[in-house]
Amino acid sequence: MNWDDTKILLAIGRTGGLSRSAKLLGISVSTVHRRAVELEKSLNAILFSRDSDGYTLTHVGKHFFSLAEKAEEHLIAMERYNDQGQQSLFRIALPELIGQQLLQSKLTALQLKHPDLQLEISTSVVPVDFSRREADIILRLVRPESGRYIIRRLGQLEYGLYGSQDYLASFTEHAEMADDLLNHRIIGWDRSLQYTFLAQWMRELSQDAAPALSFDNMHSQLRAVIEGQGITALPCFIAKASGLVPIQPEQTLKQDVWLMRHLDTKNSDYSTLISETIEKELQEYLL
Repeated sequence: MNWDDTKILLAIGRTGGLSRSAKLLGISVSTVHRRAVELEKSLNAILFSRDSDGYTLTHVGKHFFSLAEKAEEHLIAMERYNDQGQQSLFRIALPELIGQQLLQSKLTALQLKHPDLQLEISTSVVPVDFSRREADIILRLVRPESGRYIIRRLGQLEYGLYGSQDYLASFTEHAEMADDLLNHRIIGWDRSLQYTFLAQWMRELSQDAAPALSFDNMHSQLRAVIEGQGITALPCFIAKASGLVPIQPEQTLKQDVWLMRHLDTKNSDYSTLISETIEKELQEYLL
């Protein structure tokens, strides 16, 4: 058995199908099938139940899957260490606009001061999995469940509803209409992201009104609002900096901001330096 075959077990266990596993791994479906069979032979065990709906893990398969996940975490960690046995590569996961507008430039400046430090920065609304070591340091707006990490609450970030001055000018003659969200063009979230707290908040405020526009990222929503296409929920700091006008200013949403560091990095000077840089930069923007 080799590690590449173990990746097949992990992919099938996470996706439940040959085609999805092939897409995830960047190989052909026939290669996934062949290596799955080879893995079962090498372990002398039936790992997968095959049916019309795809592949599912057998009881034995789930046991090996759990072992493979633990091995994966350690192997990924090893890839981030230099020849001195110190972690030099750090993966950082940040909320989209916070990462892009506030933290990216500070972190890249930090890296320039420490040339041996390598940073992989992700700014996405899709959460990463700490257990799979998809990141070493994470900034989250929802309190995470228990796990192998050090956690610190930094404060609260405030969100509100905003539109552009040009867009709101159309309500000048009937200002009272601007208070009813049903009179507005709602800019919302893609269906695949309806679980996010902002999507749920927007649906609650707008009484489940169908959005006129939907996007899978906040940057596109921001651009659409600036261009006068409608209103949406945005972090107050970026909305104000963009010259946007609050809609129903009494309606705001406050989210706790949590900084998480993987437990394995607690003694790393770089991990501490990165975390302190993030916390210092966010201080003036948090409640």
